[in-house]
Amino acid sequence: MGLNSFWQEDFFLTVQNFHHQVQTVQVEPYFIVECNKQVLIHLVPLDNNFNPEELIALQAKYQKNDIQLIHLWEDVWLAKRTQVLNRLYSFLGLNKSFHGRKAKIETLTQKQTSNFLTENHLQGYVKAKYSFGLIADHEIIGLASFSEARPMKSKGENYQSAELVRFASKGGLTIVGGLSKLIKHFTKQIKLNDLMTYADRDWSLGKGYDKLRFIVSEITEPAFLYVNNETLVRYFPHRLPKNILLDFEAQNNLNLDDFLALNGYTKLFNTGNLKYHLLF
Repeated sequence: MGLNSFWQEDFFLTVQNFHHQVQTVQVEPYFIVECNKQVLIHLVPLDNNFNPEELIALQAKYQKNDIQLIHLWEDVWLAKRTQVLNRLYSFLGLNKSFHGRKAKIETLTQKQTSNFLTENHLQGYVKAKYSFGLIADHEIIGLASFSEARPMKSKGENYQSAELVRFASKGGLTIVGGLSKLIKHFTKQIKLNDLMTYADRDWSLGKGYDKLRFIVSEITEPAFLYVNNETLVRYFPHRLPKNILLDFEAQNNLNLDDFLALNGYTKLFNTGNLKYHLLF
């Protein structure tokens, strides 16, 4: 697996196969594809001269007209093609609907959680204390994972908060009321004052959380990270492979960015997150 200079054309032709309205609306300096009048995809090559503030401003420009601009990076398309298409099906209203009341809830194992999130979530699996699945016909069709409850003494002596770490539904399926049902199940077992979560600004305006009465409490700053050009795995600086960090520390000539560039990594960034809280 490696970098593909034809990935933008590949994306366009792939989407065109199932959504004939797709069209290119701008090529320079931004390669922007219109899926419909409310959803635009900005195809971001790894080799670019953009900065986070520029791409945030580009999103804001369209958001004023209630248009969502998604920043789809080259490495994400190449590494997470199926998950990207699943998100687009949802944005374009092409998913099948299933009502959450028809599903039952089960506690999931770490293996079940890892397998489902790897297959169905753009950011993949991350360890969490609790995972619950929506089950229909003996199959997991939706999943939410949560952190353990944490005391927040700055907000009160007995104040408890937890994080909604991941939520995903099976590709091609929209579960009506699914996340709400899973949150209610979790908060019946764990007494909380609030539930916190993040929405990735590259991909989300947070509308789904708004509907569930989550409140935006913070907009986090963009973050820089690195992608391995061969494996297309992304790393934040503090999570780089140990062998790479040891090799970097063993030399005194190059800064981290230059060292990583010589060792097959490309520096990139995101546009930050919307931080949400749901109060109980």
